[in-house]
Amino acid sequence: MSKECYYCGFRDPMPFTCKFCGNSYCYNHRLPESHNCPGLLEYKSKSSNSGIFHKRDYVVRRKYNPFLDSLNNIISAIKSNYSLTILILVIVSFFLQYIIPGYSYYLALSPYDIFSRPWTLITHIFLHSGPIHILFNMMFLFFFGPELERRIGGKKFLIVFFVSGIIAAIGYSLWSVFILQQHSTAVGASGALFGIFACLAVLAPDIVVYVYFIPMKITYALIFFALLDLLFINSSGDLVARSAHLSGVVAGLAFGKYLKNTGRYQRY
Repeated sequence: MSKECYYCGFRDPMPFTCKFCGNSYCYNHRLPESHNCPGLLEYKSKSSNSGIFHKRDYVVRRKYNPFLDSLNNIISAIKSNYSLTILILVIVSFFLQYIIPGYSYYLALSPYDIFSRPWTLITHIFLHSGPIHILFNMMFLFFFGPELERRIGGKKFLIVFFVSGIIAAIGYSLWSVFILQQHSTAVGASGALFGIFACLAVLAPDIVVYVYFIPMKITYALIFFALLDLLFINSSGDLVARSAHLSGVVAGLAFGKYLKNTGRYQRY
């Protein structure tokens, strides 16, 4: 859950707890030097004592400036939350699709052209076919991205997101070329998002989500969506890249299994 930074007041969705003074801080003020930590000074003066200091009353808070604080809060939120950063980039890219001629064509995934245009394995993630498409994908990212990110950290989150997106693109390309034998371009972050969803289902299987207003555990929701994609994967006229969804699920499950076996994640 988000907590208010003890120094600047920003509510960070993934706060950091200082081991010297015990207070919670945002990304910008997470280091002891950034919030004038008194516990750090006491620790240095008593280096022989290995205990943790909790001096909540001695941190000198920064004075508030409404405009600068609002600007700083926005910057802090973006810097401390990669999920939000990706969401903003996708929205910006969506508007660029309607402004720059040829933008979508140059960045969309084309199964027969991945060797001549390998960058599209990533860039297709930031394109969407319309308002409804981007709305549902970004809602998905907004709710599940931070949940995984605060468990595995920002860097691992980016790896899971982009590798799942790349594997989803490869899976879609192979399915289109060798099974469907059709040349249909693909856009959207769905494959990467299903990787996030599957990884989260492995690490936090007891999370309850709502599927068509029906509450169920995230593991059952994942099974439901996977079965739905398998059932309609060869449907004629279906514009959903279901092979990309399933490929993303496989990548997410592999990441989740690895992280769970190594224990490199936070349990909530």
